[in-house]
Amino acid sequence: MTGCNLIAPLLNAALPLAGVKFAFSCLPEHVCVDTPMGPKRVGSVTAGDVVTGYGGQPVRVLQKHTYMESAATSFYVVTFSDGAEVEVCGMHRIGGVRARQLKVGDEVAGRKVVGVRQHSGEVRSCDLLTEDSGYRIGGVPVNSMIEEMHRAAVKGVDGIRD
Repeated sequence: MTGCNLIAPLLNAALPLAGVKFAFSCLPEHVCVDTPMGPKRVGSVTAGDVVTGYGGQPVRVLQKHTYMESAATSFYVVTFSDGAEVEVCGMHRIGGVRARQLKVGDEVAGRKVVGVRQHSGEVRSCDLLTEDSGYRIGGVPVNSMIEEMHRAAVKGVDGIRD
């Protein structure tokens, strides 16, 4: 299939995903992810770049997704006792735990949460799919949401697990 013959199949594949995006946001585009060469804004990362993966080793970025955000979308800044900060949407997982579920005193990935602040007003967000399905921000392991969004699109948003 080529040209116009692709439009209907692409729409049929894409439309279920549109509702999933409303359930998930990602990282504001200004957030820096760890790379072997130092922090880099997620907004400037491209497929093929090397970042520090979820497991702490250099991995390649397989996909990057960028989204427009509503001014009302909530993002969370989670601060850890070692000074690390991670800024993600509430559905995003930090060390396997959704940001919106974290509270002061919780322990995630061997780090104690000392602050959780919610804000809105971001214009764009991004997420990365890497060779190990995640990345690090300030040394903290952060899960990619791309595979989970795909599963939710296939099973329906109601199938999202907390």
